[in-house]
Amino acid sequence: MEKNQGFPTDFVTVGKINQPWGINGHVKVTPLTDNPERLIAGASVYIDSELTKILDVQSPHGYPIIQFAGYEDRQSAEVLLGKLISIENNLLPKLGIDTYYIHDLLGLSVTTTEGIMLGKLVDVLTTGANDVYVIRKNNKKDFLIPATSEVIKDVNTEDGTMIIEVLPGLIPDSE
Repeated sequence: MEKNQGFPTDFVTVGKINQPWGINGHVKVTPLTDNPERLIAGASVYIDSELTKILDVQSPHGYPIIQFAGYEDRQSAEVLLGKLISIENNLLPKLGIDTYYIHDLLGLSVTTTEGIMLGKLVDVLTTGANDVYVIRKNNKKDFLIPATSEVIKDVNTEDGTMIIEVLPGLIPDSE
């Protein structure tokens, strides 16, 4: 569930720094990735645009507490509050056919098979059965579409487009 939030497209956000933890520069981190290997000791990451290394990772209460090189006391760690942790996009493994990273889907223009523009894909909700895409059109209420093969007919991340089949009841009448 990695999202690109605030970085150029050659980076992907994998975590957000919440608050300092202890006196040795550790910070509490909210992971924004499904892959725990992104936030391990020894990994190189970017905080904003600064390359740094993860020195230590602990999980005393089930969430990562991380110490970064160059931020090894509480005072220096306090400046990290609210900053995003990212990795280079080219470090992500290649995915199979019809499988996409969330950050590649965000911003796609969504049209019907008849060529009617529905809006932009602005969020992906992960559910138990299948993902659900949040579509936004200017001056209209957001609506949801299931990410299933019955609905999603084509995804072209290079062109920034998605084509869907409108099933009965899928699109609100006000659209």
